[in-house]
Amino acid sequence: MGRLTVAVFLVLFAVVVTAKRHPALPTFLLGRPSGGFMRDGYRHFSGDYEPEKTLDDYPGLQRLNFTQKLDHTKDDGLTFQQRYWYNPNFTQKKNIIFLLLQGESIATDTWAGNPGYTYLRLAEIYGADAFQLEHRCFGYSRPYPDLTTEHLKICTMSQAIEDIADFIKGMNDQYGFVKPKWVTFGGSYPGTLNALFRAKYPDLTVGAIASSAPLYLKLDFYEYAQVVENGLRTTDPSCAQAVDSAFKKMQQLSLSNEGRRQLNGYFNLQPPFQDDKTTQLDIDNFFANLYSVFQGVTQYTYDGRNNMTINGLGLKELCKQMTKEQFDVITRVNNTVNWVNSYYGGAMPFPNSYSDMMSALSNTTFDDEDPFQDNAANRGWMWLSCNELGFLQTTDQGRNVFQQTVPLNYFIDMCTGMFGDEVNIKYIRDHNLAAQNRWKGADGYQATNIVLPNGSYDPWHALGRIDRPVDDAHLVPILINGTAHCADMYPIYAGEPTGLRNARLVIEKELKYYLGVI
Repeated sequence: MGRLTVAVFLVLFAVVVTAKRHPALPTFLLGRPSGGFMRDGYRHFSGDYEPEKTLDDYPGLQRLNFTQKLDHTKDDGLTFQQRYWYNPNFTQKKNIIFLLLQGESIATDTWAGNPGYTYLRLAEIYGADAFQLEHRCFGYSRPYPDLTTEHLKICTMSQAIEDIADFIKGMNDQYGFVKPKWVTFGGSYPGTLNALFRAKYPDLTVGAIASSAPLYLKLDFYEYAQVVENGLRTTDPSCAQAVDSAFKKMQQLSLSNEGRRQLNGYFNLQPPFQDDKTTQLDIDNFFANLYSVFQGVTQYTYDGRNNMTINGLGLKELCKQMTKEQFDVITRVNNTVNWVNSYYGGAMPFPNSYSDMMSALSNTTFDDEDPFQDNAANRGWMWLSCNELGFLQTTDQGRNVFQQTVPLNYFIDMCTGMFGDEVNIKYIRDHNLAAQNRWKGADGYQATNIVLPNGSYDPWHALGRIDRPVDDAHLVPILINGTAHCADMYPIYAGEPTGLRNARLVIEKELKYYLGVI
């Protein structure tokens, strides 16, 4: 069992600033927004760029350490300190325990303390003890002091799932839970972990809510672009046509020095394209960064994750930018970039150096000078994707509005450049295939007592479980019309889509069943 100690603070000041993106990195990397799938949401929920809340803002909340096995495949006695949070504020001593799983970012006090978040709102209703667990290799849960490729090999889904199992057993002993009823929560990649954990260890929990959980570990995730395109067409067909026209013209311009000079004039590229010095990877990177703008807006459209998405950062307003006929279509794309940037503090240069991006992602430190360690988290997320998950978001699906501008080779080269020659196309393909075969994918997923909510606008729903099995077993997928990524995890807000309100009711009904209160 794990030895429990109070966490050693690795920084000596309160975190009261917002995360800053590395200037060489895009705001959206392989579907991961700056700050992480869930982190970016709470940073802004109560007001744009509100200072980060800390333990002092949540009386009773405790940040602790659990002594975790370094490698669950070995019995060598090696351990590391894995951070967790304990929130006793809602407990009625009923042996009901809710656990939020974190993933590809540093875990924070806010997700463990803000009573508006769904799992804590439900904890108050049912009198649950509440925990949050930080993922190994992220934040301050560090099996090793750096992120070299050799040390990252301990950062896998299998190890993370065993971490959860040992943590639950350890908490049962530490807190004296008797016949405990654990329910796990998690969204996005942590939703995947949550679902796979529920399938492997059904005896350790009574149920799970796995939000926006991709279960098909697909290497070439071109379906992401298909869902983005569908969102554009559903919002305004002329919007999709404008995007299609713009990307066709930009792709043609990218083929010559003169054309690239025109692109320099359209966008605030940093650095600009240089005659006869531009590589194909530079061009791929330019288009990947442009595509990421449309990805980021679509993935969180109509979500209640923050004031930005509630007040206009979504497909409807994006399409207004793309259909302003007084501008040519490429200028509309640049206007869209500037419009998105306006939500994040105003105009900024457009990152346009593949080599600078790779230099940032090849940094093997935990960049503790950044309280949110976003560069380290991006490297960790890329490792998970290159080593196991796949999720490489290409536009290789043939005819589409983004054209074939972001090929699979772009991401393969990134993986090899970051993690070494060993992590080549064969390594990536074989490891991803092994993970697919092990975890069976969305169609082969089998478990009991789990809700799998997905948003209709969320590109990740293409890899999730949507259809309900014939032999029920309380495996309940929900496709929430009119929302996107992890919408059910965020606080209730005025005017939220009817589909989201209905999904919350289904989740609560299933939760009552898990807990035996109906």
